Amino acid sequence: MDFEPAYSRYPLASVNQRLGALIIDFLSCWFISELTLSLLSVTSSSPLRFITFFVTWFVFRVFIAARAQGQSFGRWLMSIRVIDAEYGKTAGFGAFFKREIFVFICSLFLIETITSTLIVFAWIPFVADAAFAIVDNEKRQAFHDRISSTISIQSRKGFAINQKLGKLFNQAGQQATKIYQSRQDRDLYEDDYSAPRPKPTPKQKRRPRTKSRPPQDFNFGSNYESEYDRPYTDPYAEPLDPPRSAYKGDVNNFDDWNNDDDYGDRPDSYQEPYQDEPPIKRSARRPRRK
Repeated sequence: MDFEPAYSRYPLASVNQRLGALIIDFLSCWFISELTLSLLSVTSSSPLRFITFFVTWFVFRVFIAARAQGQSFGRWLMSIRVIDAEYGKTAGFGAFFKREIFVFICSLFLIETITSTLIVFAWIPFVADAAFAIVDNEKRQAFHDRISSTISIQSRKGFAINQKLGKLFNQAGQQATKIYQSRQDRDLYEDDYSAPRPKPTPKQKRRPRTKSRPPQDFNFGSNYESEYDRPYTDPYAEPLDPPRSAYKGDVNNFDDWNNDDDYGDRPDSYQEPYQDEPPIKRSARRPRRK
């Protein structure tokens, strides 16, 4: 029976997820240790500062992670967990202690140099540790993972804050793009339709009128005759002169049109269009049934 290792059976966590979980745990442990020191009224130069940060770090990153299926607070927010590289079970206290001792030393060096110029060199151990995971495409093991023989995988248990923040930023970017486009369209509309018209230059001014182009007189004189002052003519009256389209044979009889009772050569069966017709006979009313 062939044995398949855990790093080939589970989806491995990305370097960005692991880096985000480490930053969240570092800030959480630092805030809790500083809050504890302020409540106890301990000065910053006291050795209790180192002890408080050490205890807080190993409680969050070792004890709670070993009890919570390989998840610390930062890993739970990023939905990742630490397991054994070969068998896929949750790593024990010894494996977590080996992997976190290196990370704790790097974090402590970063805290001690945060107020000095040596902070530039404090990032070198973290960069070197992450370089091992970037180069290793098969297991994505950093230097502290190889010491403890562990790997970081993606888990369904968690808040998945990276995915939710990604969706939130994506929606915010789309809304910002829509608002920007709407403002651009509105500015373009205002520039085209609401901008004041430019004044004409001297060359564009209207030329003066000359003698060959006299001004039009819209104030009509006494010779103007409106349509209401014209004499009324009946459009249905008979013409006094024969129309131009009349035939020569009809022109001689034009004066006899009014005296012609038969209106010219019409057939005998012709009837006037407005002649009274005889009344229509209707049948008697039917009696009601009893």
